[in-house]
Order: sequence, then C-alpha cells, then structure tokens
Amino acid sequence: MSGGYLRRILEGRLSREELSRLPSGFQRIGHVAVLSLPPELWGKRKEIGEALLGKNGVRTVAVRRGGMEGRERRPSLEVVAGDPSTVTLHREHGCLFRLDPLRVMFSPGNLHERGRLPGLVRPGEVVVDLFAGVGQFSIPIARLARPSRVYAVELNPVAHAYLCENVRLNRVGGVVVPLLGDCEEVAPRGVADRVILGILHVTHRYLPLAGRVLRASGGFLHYHESVPASLRFSRPARRVKEAFPNREVEILGVREVKKYSPGVVHVVVDARVGPEGGAAF
Repeated sequence: MSGGYLRRILEGRLSREELSRLPSGFQRIGHVAVLSLPPELWGKRKEIGEALLGKNGVRTVAVRRGGMEGRERRPSLEVVAGDPSTVTLHREHGCLFRLDPLRVMFSPGNLHERGRLPGLVRPGEVVVDLFAGVGQFSIPIARLARPSRVYAVELNPVAHAYLCENVRLNRVGGVVVPLLGDCEEVAPRGVADRVILGILHVTHRYLPLAGRVLRASGGFLHYHESVPASLRFSRPARRVKEAFPNREVEILGVREVKKYSPGVVHVVVDARVGPEGGAAF
C-alpha cells in the first residue's frame, strides 16, 4: 500500500509533520500488516496500527524493531494493534504459505522474483534452494515448473516446520525434499542443475558451496546480494565470477529486486557456471 493511502487514513490523527514522516507503504503477509516507522513516529505506533485494522483484510499490525537476527534470520517485530495471533495463511502465485511473520522471515518485496524463477526452470531439472525459509522459492518452482526434484534446505527449525507444512498444503511432497540443518552440512553435493542463494549480507561466503552443489557438468545460479546502489551492477557479478576461478562463468543478467535501505539495494545475479575444469559452454 502507498504512503498516500496511509496519509489518507491517518489524516486528523497525526499532525502535518507526522503525516509527512509516514513510510511509503506497508507490507501485508496474510492478515498481518508489517510497518517500518522512523524514530519520530515510534511513539505513535499504536495509533497508526489501530488506523490500519480492518483495511484490506488487516487484522494484526506489527512494526519492525530492527533487522533479521542471527543465522536463523529471526525477524524483530512488535505487535501494536489487533489480534495478537500472528500465524497466518498467505497466498501468492497460486501457492499457499502458512507462517508466523513474527518468528520467520518472509519478504513480500520479493514477490516478482518468486514468480519469475519458475519460468526459468527447465523440465526435469534438479533445483537446490540453500536458504529455503518456509518454501517461498521452492514451492512455486515445484508447482509452476516441472522439476524432477527440489531440495529445500533450512537452518531455522521453526521455518523448517512451516516449510514441511507448506509442502503438504501445496501437494508437492513428491517433488520438494525439505532438509533441516546448516546447508554447509546437509546440502546434497554434485546434483543440482540450478542453485538458489536467497540469503542476503553473507551470500558471497556460500558461493564455493554452490559450486560443490552444482553438477560437475555445470548449471545455473541465482545469487542474491545486498549492495550499495552505486555497485549494484559490478560487485555481485564480480563476486560470482571470482568464486569459480577454474570454471567458465557467464553472467546472464543482474536485476534489482527492491530497495533494501537508504543507499542499499537487493539485487539478484543470474549466471551459468560451466563444467569443472574450465571447458567452454
């Protein structure tokens, strides 16, 4: 929802200066609205939350207190209005996701990317999703493409439990294999035609692992990175190329997924990695 919408519903409740400080919008995950507020509006968070209740199916309003915490990517959110129960059913791209956005990561800002990937997967491919979360990439691929197998690896036991439930909800148990644990330890080696690296901040550390997960004959890589906007078309692609010194790498595209924070953007690199030994494509 746009900042104009927020300003309209909060006119008369906030001052003109406070209205000008409202964020450009909010995200909705099932029945939960998630807001990011500047420090100047923190004292008004409950009033702002109350104004959103009942709008477009919103029954709960939460505000961000910080970024993702720890290796398990736990959100830092506070419920400020409405139903305290935050377990919800979210629908997108014809898929269902049960989750608790206060306990597991789920970014509606990646909506387009989650819809784009299934169109790239070829029939019969083996896909490995190294940071699967609740299945937000793995399940659309399993439902909308025709892979032979999708290995979905997740470290957070809460997210993994929702992943398993979402596999059942979407009836893709014959395709998606949920794996609980550190991807360095549990990801299958040498099997993938396509690897998804959907984490941010530390993604480059896992590029060597992605190479070991890919088939010896090569395959495709989707590498996500949070990067200063001025470097968005250079640093991520360079990191992918440098990670495979003995294999030919073709950068197929670099796309901006969304703005992440002031001056920082979330990008994804699509790349084709050649066979071990550096043979040409």
